[in-house]
Amino acid sequence: MAKIELSNVTKQFPDGTKAINAANLTINDGEFFILVGPSGCGKSTLLHMIVGIKEVTSGEIRLDDVIINDIDPRDRNMAMVFQSYALYPHMSVRENIAFPLVMHKIPRQEIAKRVEETAALLELSGVLDSKPRELSGGQRQRVAMGRAIVRNPAVFLLDEPLSNLDTRLRDQMRTEIARLQKQLRTTTIYVTHDQTEAMTLGDRIAVLKEGIIQQIGTPYELYEQPQNAFIAGFIGSPAMNFFPVQIRNNRLFIPLLNLETDPPQENNLDNCPDYVIAGIRPEHFSLLSDTADTTEQNKKQIIFDIVIEIVEWLGASLLVHFQLENRYWPHMPGLTRNLNPSKKQDNRLLDFTARLDTNHVIKEGNKVRLTVDLDKLYMFDPQTGNRLTTV
Repeated sequence: MAKIELSNVTKQFPDGTKAINAANLTINDGEFFILVGPSGCGKSTLLHMIVGIKEVTSGEIRLDDVIINDIDPRDRNMAMVFQSYALYPHMSVRENIAFPLVMHKIPRQEIAKRVEETAALLELSGVLDSKPRELSGGQRQRVAMGRAIVRNPAVFLLDEPLSNLDTRLRDQMRTEIARLQKQLRTTTIYVTHDQTEAMTLGDRIAVLKEGIIQQIGTPYELYEQPQNAFIAGFIGSPAMNFFPVQIRNNRLFIPLLNLETDPPQENNLDNCPDYVIAGIRPEHFSLLSDTADTTEQNKKQIIFDIVIEIVEWLGASLLVHFQLENRYWPHMPGLTRNLNPSKKQDNRLLDFTARLDTNHVIKEGNKVRLTVDLDKLYMFDPQTGNRLTTV
């Protein structure tokens, strides 16, 4: 049984930099909890404070209601798996897995039993006498996990454990880790910068930016109900499309399309600024037939008349890239700092991506009409980045 609680946990370095700023969260017993965010956001620092590798500047960390800030890492009953496998090259797989038990002076017979059980669980029984250099990357990562599992810890902590694997192995190991966690039901904290890993593995996810927890929720909540533009742009692949919208008499005017329309049902525009950030996920676009009657659809949908610039075929779907002329962008100074930092916006043209199914025969240079249900439109404050919804 292991429940972890963080109360106003802060990590400040001597130069005044706060790697983590007043983090508050509760990780329930048996939960698979993910810390995700871009590089440098503080997620690994937070993990290292929980395990005891780094000291807490202020705040409290509790393990089952016991404050563990000053407890030695060896006495916290936690096991950590690092990005680098950190295996002893001169030891066999058996010796690597057994090492933490040897250090704790567990009886030899008990060590042998637990190593065999762990190896069977991880499908490593056939390589127990091999050296790490003889193993594949996936096998080496399983050995590193086995060294953690064999201890029967109260908490597993994994710090970007799949980063060194190729795409195929990473997908395979992700499935294996999920299966193992469900089987063992051990409280697990997993750090990653990959939002796909976060969304597929986690029971709940904490999204960090610049040392501050932006939102905690289930994968569904983060995808459907992002609290701000940063989360909306970070969660989802490809990233959400953002563009400026003007508010006119409680209606939306979209300069990109020279279109005025009603707001989404959930939005209350009474206290909105004159300009807002609007967002559409690529998968919410649909291809509209040239012969379709759009008279009634215009009331519930936004129609984009576009020229396809690039088509990416992904097998099950197509990614269609296009650009629209940018207008009124200078009036939104807070926009760029609230969006996905990896996606740079052009001052003259805005890049858009739509995900369509492969039933459509479309080519680069084609003129097509794309439509989006109005209720799939997200809206954000350009200064704070917060999502605008009905109170």
